[in-house]
Amino acid sequence: MKFDQTVAIYLRRHLGKAPRVWNWLARYAMYIYVIAVFASLALVSVSNWLAHLLLPAAACYVATLLVQIVIRRPRPNALPHGFKLWIHTYSFPSAHASASFACAVLLSALAFAVLPTSLGLAPVVLIVSFALAIMIALSRIIVGVHYPSDVIAGSLLGTVLAGVFVLFL
Repeated sequence: MKFDQTVAIYLRRHLGKAPRVWNWLARYAMYIYVIAVFASLALVSVSNWLAHLLLPAAACYVATLLVQIVIRRPRPNALPHGFKLWIHTYSFPSAHASASFACAVLLSALAFAVLPTSLGLAPVVLIVSFALAIMIALSRIIVGVHYPSDVIAGSLLGTVLAGVFVLFL
């Protein structure tokens, strides 16, 4: 726990100088993935979209919530910048980190599967998706609603679960 607090304080001190940016990322950046997932309907049929994106992403999120219920780790006490949670859940693992990394894996896999390689867009989708996932994960620490270990565990959980779906689909 001491390590978590030390890392969180360090990140807040060195990255938290723009609280409005981090608050925006913590509140709304997941909607970018929602828009991207629905925009992907233009690339694949509805049945493929459901099987390859929507159901795996939802399953990753539900799995994260189930782990939270089992672990029941409370959230950090100090909430800098006056950040307020919309929904009160447990801290470990971070559902935002899990969902954002799952979406990054799923969208990247879809991009490599359906976009023409001559355009070179699939690597761009991969880089942008994972950069956004990292920013979302960091935002959860900087606004004070998660410990670093919550975010790391959520990132790994989302990546692994989505990766399993990609392997089997």
